[in-house]
Amino acid sequence: MKISIIVPVYNAYQSLSKCLDSVVNQTYKNIEIILMNDGSKDNSILILNEYAKKYSNIIVIDKINEGVSVTRNKGIQIATGDYIMFIDNDDYIDEDYVEKYVLELEKNSYDIVIGGYKRTTESKNLFSYKLKETEWSKYVILSPWAKIYKKEFLIQNKIEFLNYKIGEDVYFNLKTYSYNPLIKVIEYIGYNWFYNEKSVSNTNQKGLNDEVNILNLLEKLLEFIDLKDDYMCYFIRRYIIWYLLFSGRKASKKSFLIEYKKVRDFIKNKNIKSNITPLSSKLEGETLKNRIIVLVFKTIERFHLINLFASVYCRGSE
Repeated sequence: MKISIIVPVYNAYQSLSKCLDSVVNQTYKNIEIILMNDGSKDNSILILNEYAKKYSNIIVIDKINEGVSVTRNKGIQIATGDYIMFIDNDDYIDEDYVEKYVLELEKNSYDIVIGGYKRTTESKNLFSYKLKETEWSKYVILSPWAKIYKKEFLIQNKIEFLNYKIGEDVYFNLKTYSYNPLIKVIEYIGYNWFYNEKSVSNTNQKGLNDEVNILNLLEKLLEFIDLKDDYMCYFIRRYIIWYLLFSGRKASKKSFLIEYKKVRDFIKNKNIKSNITPLSSKLEGETLKNRIIVLVFKTIERFHLINLFASVYCRGSE
């Protein structure tokens, strides 16, 4: 079977070679590599063209900057493979990465196969995340990487990335799940998610952005989410908590509380409920750390301590 690997590229001159070397040196050879240059302002296109001259299975698309969602969507349309994989331009994959996923597909015609990942720096592995074959595992990693998708399934169901500044990968995968795909979770770890220690975006929470309204994303999700699905609803509530904690760290107390009230009222008005608790056995595969974070935040809410929490947690100025 033919596999299409889509790599969106934007200003990745420094990391591209390591990424592309890992792709062209795969043990599985029936691969189409689609390199999507999204209007890079550095010399990324030069590297892409060099690899295209050297390897006949590489296609380079040089286009104006449109964002990662539009870029990935165009890559899906261009792909001629039976299955599609995504790799980010800062990351790299183990040499048997594609082969391991294909071996699972040869056992059964899955719509999606999901694996784990390693968080790496230039000098070491920070941690590995191995998935267990449970119902919850498909919600643990909602990036498009560390997965393989059947192209026909995506095209038939018109599944695309949401062109928005937040949650485009969450939207893509939850919409995919809403069509009840045949999913296989594997324990294999072959994707290396690179952590750039010099990158501001990796070392600092970004604060709340007036240009990003999480309610727009949530409204889009509710167009297809089954509110009777306990796992889906728990994930939404968990995602909101993570959003508040990540974005709220550098926000002011006032803006955090405004954002908190906005999403709290949304959950209440839309009746997004789940019978699953943070310590439930149904969340097999969830880390203890993630369980505790959600549990503590819910406890703070239950005892009406959000105001006090914001006073301590938020570091931004009014």
